[in-house]
Amino acid sequence: MAVTAVGLSPLVSTTTPDGGALATQNQSEPITRYLSGIGSLRFCRHMNEVKQLHVHITKKGVSQSPTTVTNLIAACAEMATPESLEYARKAFELFKDDEQSTDTLYMFNSLIRGHSFAGLGDEAILLYIQMVAKGVMPDHFTFPFVLSACAKVVAFREGVQVHGSVVKMGLEEDVFIQNSLIHFYSECGEVDIGRKVFDEMFDRNVVSWTSMICGYARRDQSKEAVSLFFEMVAAGIRPNSVTMACVISACAKLRDLDMGERVCAYIGESGLKVNTVMVNALVDMYMKCVRQGLAREALVILDEMIRQGQQPDRVTILSAIAASAQLGDCFFGKQCHGYALRHGLEAWDSVSNAIIDMYTKCGKQELACMVFDRMLNKTVVSWNSLIAGFVRNGDLQSAWRLFNEMPKSDLVSWNTIIGALVQENLFEDAIEFFRLMQREGIKADKVTMVSVASACGCLGALDVARWTYSYIEKNEIHCDMKLGTALIDMFSRCGDPQSVMLVFNRMKERDVSAWTVAIGAMALEGNGKGAIELFNVMLGQGVKPNEVVFVELLMACSHAGLVKQGMHFFRSMKETHGISPQIVHFGCMVDLLGRAGLLGEALDLIKSMPMEPNDVVWGALLAACRTHKNDKMAAYAAERITGLSCERTGIHVLLSNIYASAGKWTDVARVRLQMKEKGARKLPGSSSIEVRGIIHEFTSGDESHPEMTRIALMLHEMNCRLRDAGHVPDLTNVLLDVDEKEKEFLLSRHSEKLAMAFGLISTSQQAPIRIVKNLRMCSDCHSFAKLASKIYGREIVVRDNNRFHFFQQGLCSCNDYW
Repeated sequence: MAVTAVGLSPLVSTTTPDGGALATQNQSEPITRYLSGIGSLRFCRHMNEVKQLHVHITKKGVSQSPTTVTNLIAACAEMATPESLEYARKAFELFKDDEQSTDTLYMFNSLIRGHSFAGLGDEAILLYIQMVAKGVMPDHFTFPFVLSACAKVVAFREGVQVHGSVVKMGLEEDVFIQNSLIHFYSECGEVDIGRKVFDEMFDRNVVSWTSMICGYARRDQSKEAVSLFFEMVAAGIRPNSVTMACVISACAKLRDLDMGERVCAYIGESGLKVNTVMVNALVDMYMKCVRQGLAREALVILDEMIRQGQQPDRVTILSAIAASAQLGDCFFGKQCHGYALRHGLEAWDSVSNAIIDMYTKCGKQELACMVFDRMLNKTVVSWNSLIAGFVRNGDLQSAWRLFNEMPKSDLVSWNTIIGALVQENLFEDAIEFFRLMQREGIKADKVTMVSVASACGCLGALDVARWTYSYIEKNEIHCDMKLGTALIDMFSRCGDPQSVMLVFNRMKERDVSAWTVAIGAMALEGNGKGAIELFNVMLGQGVKPNEVVFVELLMACSHAGLVKQGMHFFRSMKETHGISPQIVHFGCMVDLLGRAGLLGEALDLIKSMPMEPNDVVWGALLAACRTHKNDKMAAYAAERITGLSCERTGIHVLLSNIYASAGKWTDVARVRLQMKEKGARKLPGSSSIEVRGIIHEFTSGDESHPEMTRIALMLHEMNCRLRDAGHVPDLTNVLLDVDEKEKEFLLSRHSEKLAMAFGLISTSQQAPIRIVKNLRMCSDCHSFAKLASKIYGREIVVRDNNRFHFFQQGLCSCNDYW
């Protein structure tokens, strides 16, 4: 092209309206170090230098020579900035030459490479298409650049077409192209196709192995990644830092510390220099491998990294802050915070959020608030981190206030508050908040439903529980092992054994926790044989039992009076399964023997225990003594409990009740005085009943319910009809020194009787009456419920703090054994 009057081509015109035009003559004086020639373009460090040298070349009249344009485009493509790539494209568009020349091919390759490197994959692919359309034949340099671009924008179809061109041109055995194909297929999620390319390679280098290992690691095929790494080492190929970072990351995903340490050992053996990327991977691995003390090792690695002069980046600092949070190490956490401030890392939202989380986990709420207040860009994650911190530290009021101040809440925000309400035993509030969440249009997930299921179970609200399960199915919420286990527990606590087994049988995977909850459900309803059958099926499926499942199994035997079977399972713990019985298991056995009236055997077992019996063990014996009216042994157990300085209110109440039943009012007064001196209060008996989705709660002796007038009339009717049927109140259950008439009135106002009467006047004649009581059901209420179920033809279900009682036609599922 001819040069203009000022000695410049149109490529370097003087018009620069946007400040980004090509170079002009009027820029700063020539740079003498570039006078050596056109090849000096390759040594330019930034675009100002390129433009100045280009002006100098233009003055000499060679600006449009193929060599000049080729070097100019190559230099700009190497920088790979938006400005440099634009400059290169303009230079290429103005170049007029034989389009079949090697210079043209080199220019296309440079442009494709530059755009791919800059992450402009779509533009790189378009350049390749333009190149082919012009009849320029790609070479073995072209394809790696194009495949890299396809990988970056996940252009699978285009990449497959490029692969076809490679085969047509007979370049499929070029190792650089093969490595690019492996990387492309891995990035597009087609690791298996990448493996086929890998397996067909005659000559594999470190990049080949690393591309395949990283492909596996990034696609959650961590086992394959680790296995291939060891094949690589065995083949004599020395890994590089990228290989090591990928395989360490794979070990982290597997939570396999032993494997990770085997991999890390190779770093020392090979003399491979540790860099920041590898350190980040190592810290992440130690954080994810859940073993005690590993967070401390992560911090040691970080300390060593700094000592060697390496500067931790944002990822490393995030891991270090997380390690500090896990350890509750505020001192080191503050050091990380200081480092983040000094190096400008606190400006990253993720870093500030991690610092907030760390301070709340260390109990430094005020410091967390300070970081939060300093943030210029408070994201939803920032708000959620602080709310979660308040919840973690038991400050529900502040969490609630912050939630209401949020500009915009998300599912995590709602889940945090619902979980906090459940944690604080505010179960009705949790369910109501869940309903509010639905009205706000927030779709629940499995985390939400685990909390809601827990709330329903604790309330014993079967109608809400069934609605919850229906909601999960209707909204197709994935029921994983955790949610499935929560649903089993929910239906178990609501006294619905059929639904328990329905959910349990639908679970695709069951761990020992799921089996434990199902066995516990059998125990709660008194189905000892069913619990034993489930346990045997669990063993048959190869699930290894743990200490917790044996607690539920022994409780099931205790509730069903299966003494021989309970003794067998207790002995099998150590003999068959290698599990040493803990104090809780001895407590279950004392309860089992005591309920069966084998008080002597229970006492002998206590005396043979390898550890000191605690108040729970003595309490189990004490309860058995009360049931079987053995005052002498009760006194012995009470003496031992007194010597333990027991703080449990229930034990003192039980002891007081035993004395009251025996008419020993002086001893009753002494025990209650001790309770008062310790600041302990007897928990009042309360019962709740769900009617049309609303929970109604009754406390013994309390007459504040709005329907109390009708309830009292119903109670009077019930007492008359039951008395006519032969029911005689058991006044020994009134533990106050008052006359018999007063005792009879107090007995009639037990909370479960109030709930029964309300159920009879508030539900249809065929509907079961379901009651949840916070204490153990007394013998009089038990016989009262049995007879009421027969007289009124209603099923009455009572869940006390020990088990379920299903009353039907004058009988109870416990067979009067509870």
